[in-house]
Amino acid sequence: MNLFKRTKKITDERIENVRNKIYKEMYYVILVICLASALFKLYKYGAGSGELYLEFAILVGGGLFYLARSIFLGVFWDEVEMHDRNSKTPMSRKTVLGAVALALIIAIFMGVNSAISYADGSSQGGWYFVLVSFVSVMIYLPILLLFFGGIYLLAKKIGMKNS
Repeated sequence: MNLFKRTKKITDERIENVRNKIYKEMYYVILVICLASALFKLYKYGAGSGELYLEFAILVGGGLFYLARSIFLGVFWDEVEMHDRNSKTPMSRKTVLGAVALALIIAIFMGVNSAISYADGSSQGGWYFVLVSFVSVMIYLPILLLFFGGIYLLAKKIGMKNS
C-alpha cells in the first residue's frame, strides 16, 4: 500500500520553459514598478527623506537572491562559460570594465556636484571638479574592483566546485 508515496509527475519541458519565461517577465515588471515608485518618491519627497527603503530592499535583494541561487545551483558558472563561448569579451574583463565604469560615473557625479555646490568661479569649479573626481576614483575604484572581482571569483570557485 503506497498510500502516501508521491509519484513523480511527468512534466512537459515546453511548459516548464514557458513558465520560466513568464516568471522572468514578471520579475522584470516588478523591477520596473519598483524603479518607477522610487523615482516618484524621489520627485515627491526629495532625496534625503528616507522613503526608499522598501524599493531599495526589493531591487537589491532580488538581485542578490538570484545571484546566490544561481551560484549555489551551479548555473552561474555555466552561464559564464556560455557567455565566454559566444562573446568576444570574456565575463571577467566585463566585470573589471563595469567596476571601472561605475567608479568613473560616481567620480564624475561627485566632481560635478562639488564644482556646482562649492565653487565661487569657473576656474575654481574646474579645479574642484578635477580634484574631487580624482580623489573619488582613487577611493571608489579599488573598493568596487574588490567588490565585483571578489564576488566574481567567489562565484567562480563555488560554481566550479558545484559543477
